[in-house]
Amino acid sequence: MWAGYRLDGFFVTQKGVEFLAGKEDFDALWRTGVCDVVHAYRVLPVQVLEPIKERAALLRELKLAMQALVAGIGAATHCAECGGECCVAGKYHFAKIDLLVYLVEQKPLFAPLFGNGLCPYLAPAGCLIEPAYRPFNCITFNCERIEDLLSEEDLAGFYRMERELRRVYGEIRSLFTDDSMHGAVLADSPAKHP
Repeated sequence: MWAGYRLDGFFVTQKGVEFLAGKEDFDALWRTGVCDVVHAYRVLPVQVLEPIKERAALLRELKLAMQALVAGIGAATHCAECGGECCVAGKYHFAKIDLLVYLVEQKPLFAPLFGNGLCPYLAPAGCLIEPAYRPFNCITFNCERIEDLLSEEDLAGFYRMERELRRVYGEIRSLFTDDSMHGAVLADSPAKHP
């Protein structure tokens, strides 16, 4: 079977050619994505800004509640023990809506660590993103180790909050007349978002 090969920043397969982004490429994609979201935010009609602020507050509230639920069973200790295996593929998870929440709150944005071999939002001391601002995939994913520690009631509550979080992301997207809030900040990434 023909597996493919690398060639000057590309991966060639039977199906075609895939661009292999390096650290500098991700830095450029990040800057472009941030600029795109900032522009979309700056041109928002005033009447749309208040509903966005309300929903951004609800996103933060839900994310904090979800984080508190898993913190109650010591998830951070378990995550530290495995080295954050689930974080390895995190570079695409920071959605445009996640950045929009930073803008609405006028919160300083972190600087991703592209090229660290892990999630670019993971520093030696932990996640660069506070729980209330973490991407949907990061705040909603629990590995089996964590889920096994949650009671049935807590697990059901967690998934209820996940559905509500997904709904609020959709409501925020619907406030934009174009697709400027769809997808990841890293615009050319394959990420799927709620």
